[in-house]
Amino acid sequence: MNRSIYLSIGLLLLVLGWILSGTIMHSPDEPETSRASRTEPIPLQTMKVAVQQTQARQTMRKIIIQGETQPFRQVELRAQISSHVIALPAAKGQSVGQDEAIVALAKEDRPAQVARAKAEVASQRHEVAAAQKLSNQGLQSQNRLKAAQAALAAAKAELKSATLALNHTSIKTPFAGILEQRHVELGTQVQPGEPIALLVDNTMLKAIGQVPQQSVKQLRLGQPVHVRLLDGQEADGEITFISRLGDAETHSFRMEVAIPNPDGRLNAGASAELHIKIGEIAAHFISPALLSLNPQGSIGVKSVNSQGQVQFYPTELMRSEADGVWVTGLPPQLNIITQGQGFVNEGENVIAVPTS
Repeated sequence: MNRSIYLSIGLLLLVLGWILSGTIMHSPDEPETSRASRTEPIPLQTMKVAVQQTQARQTMRKIIIQGETQPFRQVELRAQISSHVIALPAAKGQSVGQDEAIVALAKEDRPAQVARAKAEVASQRHEVAAAQKLSNQGLQSQNRLKAAQAALAAAKAELKSATLALNHTSIKTPFAGILEQRHVELGTQVQPGEPIALLVDNTMLKAIGQVPQQSVKQLRLGQPVHVRLLDGQEADGEITFISRLGDAETHSFRMEVAIPNPDGRLNAGASAELHIKIGEIAAHFISPALLSLNPQGSIGVKSVNSQGQVQFYPTELMRSEADGVWVTGLPPQLNIITQGQGFVNEGENVIAVPTS
């Protein structure tokens, strides 16, 4: 029993000794300034950013529309009579002139039908002349004269029909162009309405594009357009059509541009960019990497003002080029942050380091 009491007293003395030693080590005599120095935050250094001074320049404002080239006009020639092909004067892909024969059909008995119709017309003319003479003498009624005149009119109609059928044995071009497709070969039997060939006018092209509704009011008929094809070729044309009915899904408006192509170097069906100038405006040319978003989600650039503070300017993208973009909405001159814009916010003080 006595041993247990001594052991408890010994443990109590050890605990009291440990407590007293902590009190001595952290006594109130320690300077307050020393403890305060361990809790105060270390002041942050002012951020350095690289800036580049830019100047606004007068540049041509453009509307750029994606489109494609199409033939200015094309027509599919069809058979008007029943016959078979006996000659093909023009080859597929050949340039042909206006009113040039490209397919010949068998005439069969059509020349004889024309000759017979001509003879019938001549005969009926004699009948009308004789009936008119007798009618003037009162020897024949007016009804007989009218019947003779009707027979003459029917004979003339028959002659016209036979002549047209004979002419339709030679299928000719309504305008100059390229024989793009030919659907028949020698010996092909054709019926009225069957396609014979596709003729394309390549002396003029038209570029088709869809204009956004916010830009269509800036366009007018006759306005010059510069066309750049995907293969690198370029040409100039003018607006010939602007639709007044917008697309129900895209709310864009169809536009057509006429492009002279006298030498036939431009091909229809090619992708094209339509560049339309709509006036000059002051703009800055910058790298796309300098664009950023503010907390409200607006796109713009960060700059450093004369007080050394970060300032955000919303911008509007005017157009892009291979090595940069043209933006508007900025002052005539400003120091754009080129390095460090991602680490500073609007209103912060920074040290601007100019770059060349």
